[in-house]
Amino acid sequence: MTKIYMKLIAMSLALILSVSVVLMSSYAWLVLSGNPAVTGIQVAIGGGNTILAAPNVAYEVEGKIYNIPGHFSNRMNFGQQKSYEYLQDLGKLNPVSTSNGIDWFLPEYYDGNDTEVQQGKIASGALKDVSEFYWDNELEYANLSKTKDQNKINKGNYIYLDFWVVAPGGDYFLRVSTGDDVEDGGSFVVDLLEAQESGNGYTLVQPHGSAAATVRVGFLANDVTLTDDTMLQYQASPYFDNRFTALRGLYVEPQSGAPYLDADRFTIYEPNADYHPEFPELNGSYVETKSLELVDKIAQERTRNRSDRDLTVQSRSVWAENGAALAEQFKTASFAILDKTMSAKEYTDYVYGKYLQGQIATFVDKGSFVKWTQELTGLLKNGAVAADEPNLEYAGATEDVYIIKLERNIPQRIRMFIWLEGQDIDCVDNVSSARFAVNIELAGGDK
Repeated sequence: MTKIYMKLIAMSLALILSVSVVLMSSYAWLVLSGNPAVTGIQVAIGGGNTILAAPNVAYEVEGKIYNIPGHFSNRMNFGQQKSYEYLQDLGKLNPVSTSNGIDWFLPEYYDGNDTEVQQGKIASGALKDVSEFYWDNELEYANLSKTKDQNKINKGNYIYLDFWVVAPGGDYFLRVSTGDDVEDGGSFVVDLLEAQESGNGYTLVQPHGSAAATVRVGFLANDVTLTDDTMLQYQASPYFDNRFTALRGLYVEPQSGAPYLDADRFTIYEPNADYHPEFPELNGSYVETKSLELVDKIAQERTRNRSDRDLTVQSRSVWAENGAALAEQFKTASFAILDKTMSAKEYTDYVYGKYLQGQIATFVDKGSFVKWTQELTGLLKNGAVAADEPNLEYAGATEDVYIIKLERNIPQRIRMFIWLEGQDIDCVDNVSSARFAVNIELAGGDK
């Protein structure tokens, strides 16, 4: 990492997403199928004593929702927090697109009711123009339940969760980072290796899929100080810490119809940006994703400018030693199994979820971050930056992009999203499947 990050204390959020991904033929956007099986999302945050984290706790009082921080700690596992029980019932992810974390777009397809299909000009099932995509700005298609929302899930589904951070020791700019401590985990997205039955045991295989290439993580943040009764609710709660005299971060509740704030910042983290499983000839190159934005109430593709400071890009992360170290864990875990009749899928879930507790960072070689987003966008030629571009610098974090500035002793609420970007070049019409793991480390720097 560069010098300005030497004093960083990191927060890591590790999520094991057990998701079946299928790219349906004849569609331009990938479509997920089968069991979503987000079995035990593992989320852990650690920050020493410099950056502390807390779960978001929502209270409803006389019809109004109050969001306050729970207990702050230097390490926290979201899976152990009651506030996030809904994560265990998430439905399958289906691709969407966004440029700002507020306007979300879901694909629309032609069917027998469309004049073009009736006239034989367009086949039923073909993707419509992006200007006709469904616009969701009320989180209508976020955190859909696999037990309650099956009909909606097929159209689109993305994840969001709120959490709080605070910097007791000073002011810090918060960024996504590779980290410089094995325990902190670092940031990465990888397709999960899967166990396959082999003789009397199991072997690990790398499934072909585009999940890791199309995953995005976004952070919606603002520094609006809450001026309603939220602070009073916090002071009356069992979580109150008298060091903190104000709370920041105001966000719209799902399907509330309330307007968003002009102060919202949205930072997109794009992992594996030089990995293109559907276009191997492009591997090593960065290809611009023209995610969708709303202009005059119509969706259109966004082209980034050098002045944009809301995208942090990372090169591909891979399994260390081609997965050999992880394979040893699978082998060792087999001796601890009491139920020897597990299927390969059940065994895979057991190793990642129970045996390793979602802690896989030590088995992954993390990619580096493009040091300056300004340089990246300035080097674009026909929407791409070549793999052998000599002028592109890499570092432990993107230095001209940050999520939010934390002010000493003022808890900050952040809304994090995870989705599959339908506008990604690798979101195409091949048939494949994959499960993936997402690990996020947030680091605070003094500039």
